[in-house]
Amino acid sequence: MNQVFKALVIDDEPAARRLMKSLLQDYTDIVEVIGEAGTGTEAIQLIEQLHPDLVFLDIQMPDLTGFEVLERLQHKPNVIFTTAYEQYAIKAFDNFSVDYLLKPIKEERLEKSMAKLKQFGRLNQSVNINGLQEIIKQLQAPPKATALPIRTGDRITLLRFEQIIYLEAQDKYVYVYTADGQKYLTDQSLTSLAEKLPAEFYRIQKSYILNKERIREMHRHFNGRYLFVMDDKNATRLTSGRTYYDDIKNEFGL
Repeated sequence: MNQVFKALVIDDEPAARRLMKSLLQDYTDIVEVIGEAGTGTEAIQLIEQLHPDLVFLDIQMPDLTGFEVLERLQHKPNVIFTTAYEQYAIKAFDNFSVDYLLKPIKEERLEKSMAKLKQFGRLNQSVNINGLQEIIKQLQAPPKATALPIRTGDRITLLRFEQIIYLEAQDKYVYVYTADGQKYLTDQSLTSLAEKLPAEFYRIQKSYILNKERIREMHRHFNGRYLFVMDDKNATRLTSGRTYYDDIKNEFGL
């Protein structure tokens, strides 16, 4: 006689729980639903109380994620994640051999999980939660900007970061200098532009931000300053501010 898995359905959406229970009615020879929960906290209490064999676990819940629920459990049941993650993120689940159902749940996918349970009597128990979380976090991260938008009046020019040599503040304006010898004027402040720049850009004084990837040479200068020779057609020379001396030493490991 085949084992019947006692299961819990965990999802913060009542409609999703009803749908899952309805779909599982076709597999009463494999799964018996013994309870349900709508939050991660309730899920932990119910799992520790009932010791189910199987949990259908939503990943995205208001109080705790499905990953956090698993990390806090003493009892370790079989787990089938239910998730609304986009298809591209599902590769992470496949790479970690994690059983999952993508919302909206398709009967053929559920059938595969049920067939695996019936055949092997278990699902993969060695889920690398930290690794899976990290990959999904990276996949969900917004794409990194590759260019700096420079607004001049109604016109916006996109300057690719690798082409920017340095930025210079003059009065209420900022000039952006590029590798081809061009300069672009904008009425945006140096501080507001700095917030849009990636980590390779570094402020060497209140009026200058330079691209560390485009430094040709550095020299100690007088009065606690550094001289930067930039890798552009003019070999532009920029001098740091005195108050930036210690920060520059730390930044460049001097």
